[in-house]
Amino acid sequence: MKLPEGLRGLVAAIGASLAALSLALSPVATRDAAARADAPALWRVDGPKGRVFLFGSFHLLPADVKWRTPAVESALNGAAVAVFETDFAGQRDPQASQALIAKYGLLPPGQTLPSVLPGSSRTELERAATDLRIPPPSLAPLRPWLAALTLGVQFAISQGFDPNKGVEQQVITWAKASGKGLTSLETNESQLRVFADLTREQEIALLTVTLRQVREMPKMLGDMLAAYRKGDLAALERALNVGLDDFPVLRRRILKDRHEKWLPQIERMIADGRIYMIVVGAAHLVGPDSVIAMLRAKGVKVEGP
Repeated sequence: MKLPEGLRGLVAAIGASLAALSLALSPVATRDAAARADAPALWRVDGPKGRVFLFGSFHLLPADVKWRTPAVESALNGAAVAVFETDFAGQRDPQASQALIAKYGLLPPGQTLPSVLPGSSRTELERAATDLRIPPPSLAPLRPWLAALTLGVQFAISQGFDPNKGVEQQVITWAKASGKGLTSLETNESQLRVFADLTREQEIALLTVTLRQVREMPKMLGDMLAAYRKGDLAALERALNVGLDDFPVLRRRILKDRHEKWLPQIERMIADGRIYMIVVGAAHLVGPDSVIAMLRAKGVKVEGP
């Protein structure tokens, strides 16, 4: 089945929705943060010979965010390898992206999104799509999880958040120009399956939550971004929890389950004698189930906030 027009670049933005379920923006919060010098958090783990840095990202960003602080710049320059949560560089392959979305994101022939939703959700979906200038028929072939992510990403883009300005895309461009190695903690397929392996009931619940958040919580992403820019981890965790606490099954799948798979890889990086710069969504580095908390619980000394 052919991927609908307008969705072929969506895989590159999926990580944004893995960081939070809502992609709403508060212009006031963003302007206030921009008035101060940006100071996003950076962590460091020293191994026997090498070193690992961990840096939280926003996968879509406004152009005015200056996340490359002197400390981050120094970590990037010293690193031999840049590590991402998924293969962001590979996501630029349109054929591979289309194949993954066709496999995991489209409904079976004969089904449409309106036909699998309750009446109230159909009405809300059409209203939200129209407000975001997404032709409702373009959503019809999508599974509910992909429709939810499409709405969230499009909302962020409509408010000036740009996938090409996200931390990962900027680091990839820089790393290639600088001759750095590139690797990832998981595949694009495994990341999509965080959503695709939900039950139909859970998918519909995700879409319902997303529709409500886009309508009722217009300042969530602004709060998240303001906290990120200040390096305020407590505020960042609170802002992230507003969305994720509505959907505990997905919270576990997005965070804890994936972190448990990442940890052995990170421990090998700590031990292998090279310098790594690990760049993952900011949600993965704050809170009790974060990569940082898990490393510290295992007795690893992590320098940083």
